[in-house]
Amino acid sequence: MPREPKPDPEYIMLDMPDGMPPVCCMVRRSMKAKRFLLRVCPHPFYIQLVIPQKRSVASARKYAESKTAWLAKTIRRVEIETNGEKPLGPGMPRRIPSEIELSLTGERLKIKVEETPGPGVRCWFDPLFGQITIQGDISDMKAVAKAFLALLTQFAKPVLKARIYTHAAVLGIPKFKVLVHPQKSRWGSCSSSGTISLNTMLILLPPEAADYVILHELCHKYEMNHSERFKKKLSKICPEWRLQWEILLGSARHIPDFLL
Repeated sequence: MPREPKPDPEYIMLDMPDGMPPVCCMVRRSMKAKRFLLRVCPHPFYIQLVIPQKRSVASARKYAESKTAWLAKTIRRVEIETNGEKPLGPGMPRRIPSEIELSLTGERLKIKVEETPGPGVRCWFDPLFGQITIQGDISDMKAVAKAFLALLTQFAKPVLKARIYTHAAVLGIPKFKVLVHPQKSRWGSCSSSGTISLNTMLILLPPEAADYVILHELCHKYEMNHSERFKKKLSKICPEWRLQWEILLGSARHIPDFLL
């Protein structure tokens, strides 16, 4: 059976301060979201407003309008980080690069694309040639990203687990459970039970950026908040955390746009 077409996305236009032209904001409804979330995605550039399923677009617009000062500041920062590239807005076609760098380990892997008829996407790695093959319906970029991230998780899991356990041992933190999987809005998290989750895509970031996320989450072993006590602890175990945080902010350039 042919797949049902996806509904057209909703958009709202936001008037910006300081003489900045209006921006187009893509609206996405979420069954899981409990609050509004406004985010700027750098590569490719688009602005997304996540709305809980039962909230109205009108109320979401009011929320977004209250955040335009933050939005303007963030857009300017993104333009600087992308060497002045102009925002291209939603709908920009995703590109699958010919190779990908696992910046955390310094490896570069070739990517081969084989478009075949029929639904579904497969993704596998050939260690002999150092090559990842993506095969299937390449027009379904959501399926491509899902298959690629599943494979990337196999690379990321042992590397990130080894890295976080090494840091934990230095800090004298007893062994705990670590999960590595793709995440859309977080680089990492620490649950009340002590389980730390790390984003698969950390393997694509420079070591300083990945270490900042790891040390940040390990600090939640002492403080389950972002209070001044938390920052004091983070400053003790990671004195240059503010610099590493800045590196993390600019690290989206390491993420191929077809994964976003």
